[in-house]
Amino acid sequence: MRIVHHASHHILIHLGLFSGFALLIPVITKAFEQNAKPWILEPSIFFGGVMLVIISAFLLYRVKENMPDVLQSLGAMIFLPGAINVISGVINIHDFLTTKTSLSGMAVVKPIAQFYVEHSVPSVLSVAAVYLFIGGMLYWIGYKMQRVKDKFSFNN
Repeated sequence: MRIVHHASHHILIHLGLFSGFALLIPVITKAFEQNAKPWILEPSIFFGGVMLVIISAFLLYRVKENMPDVLQSLGAMIFLPGAINVISGVINIHDFLTTKTSLSGMAVVKPIAQFYVEHSVPSVLSVAAVYLFIGGMLYWIGYKMQRVKDKFSFNN
């Protein structure tokens, strides 16, 4: 029963981290597009996401009690929203723009979608790329720390 309890906490903590980082992507993108601070544009969403990340990261450290594992989990939870954002942003918009104009109203919607692709998608993808980079770096640092710890451990 203790294993189930530990696993459920672990899953809920990772869901909190994922949700917090996923909430921050649109807020940071909007702030990046408008050259403003994200906590001024959308304070409730920004602080909600930040609090989810802080509380989940603290709880993750309490559950794992190992800094390399915490860094690897944080890296993975930063990397996943960025990867999902890149995949969904590229595939959905590309499919939407390549549909035939036989749909009613498509002639009106297509210029708006083209404007969105030209102006918003690069900033969304750049924020997602930063997420991918930071997530990958945190995971790599955690992996290297674990390797060093295993190398100099006398428990083996």
